[in-house]
Amino acid sequence: MAKYLAKRLGSALLVLFALSLLSFGMVRMMPGDPALQYLNIDNPDPNQLEEVRAELGLDRPWTTQYLEWLGGVLHGDFGTSLTKSAEIGTMLGDRFPVSLQLALIAVIVGLVIGLPSGVVSAVRQGTPLDGLIRGGSFIALSVPAFAIGAVLIMVNAFTFKLPLIGYTPWDKGPVASILSLLVPALVLSLAMSAVISRYSRGTVLDTLSQDYIRTARSKGVPTGRIVRGHALRNALIPVTTVVGIQLAALIGGTVVIESIFQIPGMGSMLIEAINSSDYPTIQACVLVLGACFVLINLLVDLLYPVIDPRVRAS
Repeated sequence: MAKYLAKRLGSALLVLFALSLLSFGMVRMMPGDPALQYLNIDNPDPNQLEEVRAELGLDRPWTTQYLEWLGGVLHGDFGTSLTKSAEIGTMLGDRFPVSLQLALIAVIVGLVIGLPSGVVSAVRQGTPLDGLIRGGSFIALSVPAFAIGAVLIMVNAFTFKLPLIGYTPWDKGPVASILSLLVPALVLSLAMSAVISRYSRGTVLDTLSQDYIRTARSKGVPTGRIVRGHALRNALIPVTTVVGIQLAALIGGTVVIESIFQIPGMGSMLIEAINSSDYPTIQACVLVLGACFVLINLLVDLLYPVIDPRVRAS
């Protein structure tokens, strides 16, 4: 296990290094001038722009900029925002927990909806209920989350007028904070619940067709016990992978939802940085999101032997 873990950590570091190079190079190919955004004035003097570029270090070679930035990151220093004059690490500390909270709630809601519906769909294969669940999954996968969110807010504005916009910080009350994110989390979780439902349905159907399941049924073992003891356990393996990937994706994929529901998370921070050509902030956001992908995928791999002991022997 130690050798396996060391190998995975080594590959993870290589991925993050490649991601840092890619993000650093790509943001500098984007249109826009950070110095112009920094001055925030119309028709600035060219000499003044050059002075600002020199002050921000943008006039130095890319290799020098990259090595200085990477050295700071390795010491936990993401630098200072070019447009907000604030420490990026502090901004990440404020924004990242909000996006993580939203993603975790969305994953929980997706599991609560997707896993039971997939199991029921498999057990009731060929029935109208199976068709209803599969049809609902198709619709959830087909309609974009931002469209559902926009329509939901529009309908709410003319009907119930519930407080769907905004975010309540955790220190103002955990219950109020969770409730403020429940609707956007539900919108985010619809596609995920559809994927989980399909994966769990397929795995449960495959398990129920095995010979040992037929033997158990012939001995009079109740269907509920078979599903709980065998089919559901096998379904957790692919579902765990899906949940891990979806959680990592949701942390960075909440950009539009955070904008629609005015949630001060990392997605909205990234959008603001892109609009203002804030290079260090974009790089930091991309690197942190990449680290989330790598870390969560590693944790999923380590969970396999816990879920299915047969993996230990392979």
